[in-house]
Amino acid sequence: MARLHILSGSILLGLAFAGGAFAQTPPAKRTILQQADVASSPLQQTIFGKVEIAPGSGNPFHTHFGTEMGYVVAGHIRFEIRGEAPRDLGPGDSFLAPRGAVHRSVPVGDEPVTLISTWTVDKDKPLLTPAP
Repeated sequence: MARLHILSGSILLGLAFAGGAFAQTPPAKRTILQQADVASSPLQQTIFGKVEIAPGSGNPFHTHFGTEMGYVVAGHIRFEIRGEAPRDLGPGDSFLAPRGAVHRSVPVGDEPVTLISTWTVDKDKPLLTPAP
């Protein structure tokens, strides 16, 4: 169901940009934030989604069967990958969690956090797996 919701949101966003008003505005400035090689494989899929984290919450350490690339839209997080120094990130910052990296995002401060993430992961596997 989550995949359908993400896909529906992506389609609606695409339709909004396809409207006539968009054609009359200056071209968008595009900036590549992260880039990674992806093996050509019908066994993988890319999921684009929005992550909202309430103050005082966060997600526990977990892994993915693939790569996550994300962008902080609002709020501040501490992005942690086990074995690496934590990174404090805010609006405009991006992050990368390689395949299998045990990681988490914890809100810093008392404001909600919004992230936009792309996961390139194996099909028929859970999007995330809790880590011990």
